[in-house]
Amino acid sequence: MHHPILRTICGVALAALLTLPVSPTVWGETQYVLNAPKRPTYDIPVVDNRRVRQLISFYTGRKRKQLIEGIRRSGRYLPMMRRILQEEGLPQDLVFMVPAESNFNNRARSPMSAVGLWQFIASTGRIYGLKIDEWVDERRDPVLATRAAARFLKRLHERFGDWTLAMAAYNTGPGRVSQALRYNKRRRRPTDFWNLQRLPRETRSYIPAILALAVIYKHRDYYGLGHLKFAAPMAETKISLPSTFSMKETAQRAGLSFQTLRTLNLTFYRGMPPLNQKTYQLYLPLERRTQLVASIKANPKHSIKWVAAASRYLPNTRTVTRLLEKHGVPNYFRVRRGDSLWVLAKKHRTSVGRLAYWNRIKTSTLLRVGRRLKVYTPTWDVFQKVAALPKPKRRVVASKSRNSIRVRRGTTLSQIALRYRTSVEQLMAWNGLNRPKDLRAGQHLRVKPLKKQKNKVVASRNGDSIRVRRGTTLSGIALRHRVSVQKLLSWNGLKRPTDLRAGQWLRLKPPRQVTVSVSGTTSPSSAAKQHHREVIRVRRGDTLWNLARRYGTSVKKLIALNDLKSGGYLQTNQELIVLVAKKI
Repeated sequence: MHHPILRTICGVALAALLTLPVSPTVWGETQYVLNAPKRPTYDIPVVDNRRVRQLISFYTGRKRKQLIEGIRRSGRYLPMMRRILQEEGLPQDLVFMVPAESNFNNRARSPMSAVGLWQFIASTGRIYGLKIDEWVDERRDPVLATRAAARFLKRLHERFGDWTLAMAAYNTGPGRVSQALRYNKRRRRPTDFWNLQRLPRETRSYIPAILALAVIYKHRDYYGLGHLKFAAPMAETKISLPSTFSMKETAQRAGLSFQTLRTLNLTFYRGMPPLNQKTYQLYLPLERRTQLVASIKANPKHSIKWVAAASRYLPNTRTVTRLLEKHGVPNYFRVRRGDSLWVLAKKHRTSVGRLAYWNRIKTSTLLRVGRRLKVYTPTWDVFQKVAALPKPKRRVVASKSRNSIRVRRGTTLSQIALRYRTSVEQLMAWNGLNRPKDLRAGQHLRVKPLKKQKNKVVASRNGDSIRVRRGTTLSGIALRHRVSVQKLLSWNGLKRPTDLRAGQWLRLKPPRQVTVSVSGTTSPSSAAKQHHREVIRVRRGDTLWNLARRYGTSVKKLIALNDLKSGGYLQTNQELIVLVAKKI
């Protein structure tokens, strides 16, 4: 990093680029940035402006290590990508989108679930012919993904008529680019990429990054990167195999390590053939093809061990269990000392339910030492029949999230009743409990009665609160419920009426103190001590330990009463329920 410009602007952050004025100049027409010794030739519009210059400095400075890794990896893919772009009639310099997308890392996955060299999201990948299911993800196939990206870019160019806008639409979507263009047209502003200020921040940095990388890749010597060795170009051949041959067995027959074969075939992300089709295609080093073909001809029978190991991918449904019993291979064994259904199910890679069903016993049965049991291992026919089954419809449970809770360890029925402003008797009636002690950690507990109609006021809040609807104002609520705006502000901790938000719960009455007995029943109290419920707000610096000490309770009770996570952090202004002891 000896160049004077690099020393001055190396540390400039990527976000700062968006505030700089733009004065584009097309390379080759006037000047070349940094006075490089040779003029490059580009088939996409590369411009010389401050954004591009600073990104060149950014990549060759702070991101130099990642840049070097990408350049080395690029040797494997660039020849193939250029050939495909040429076949599709596209500019070959579009390959420099790949280092901006994935840095030539085929394992790359973005936070938005974009995958592969070209960072396709699943929906777009399927539109352009890439297969994505529970077994195969062709976004990781370098050849197929490049072909799909070329067709996508061709369609974007047909729509916008400009390669810069096409690349921007590849990043952010054609809809957003069209909106930005319409915005500028209505205001009679230029409609080239560099004047579209309505594009997302990421996209406004995306195009300069591609251009900067194009300059660096084409002038590696000038930036001190000419000594780097490229990875060997793709020289694999594709071979079609029956899906009965596992990748592990194929690697052994071809004289390869399984890890090497899997790296060449990231499309099969489970490391095994797709069990929903009869054949599949593998990338194989050219020099290993002859050995594999000879091995298959000499011994065409596949190993059945891997099929049994793949049984964990079968859905755990009654239909599949019956298919296994009908078409699977029965294996018999005898119970040994210390065996249980759970131990045996784990050992034989099945479930307790299946093991009990196949042997016509209950899951709670105590096994006798020496008893003969059977387990069914899947055959290839089983996988084919399971793949042909119609996919089950997803059942959406609408009421569980609103009307039920999952009971945490240490929580009592009286605490839950107090928190949801109901009684222990009602909770027991709604959930079919005979006594409070029947409550179990992990069970789903209904905290509201089943209702056929939706009401504005939720029953569990005893009419004290409503959920604010869109367009409702605080003055309108105050008028409807005959209360003042100031009281609503005070009861709900709001500073001004404009703080009201759609969807929030608004208290219509002051917080009430509900008296319950410590034992959790609503019977008349005979004890000297009872508790009342108070709602408090967490202040800056408060901790669970401080609050427990202040209100004469324990941290464990606070966690259980408020359904908090152990070790979690409190937020300022967070509402908590506390039980305060009261003498009668």
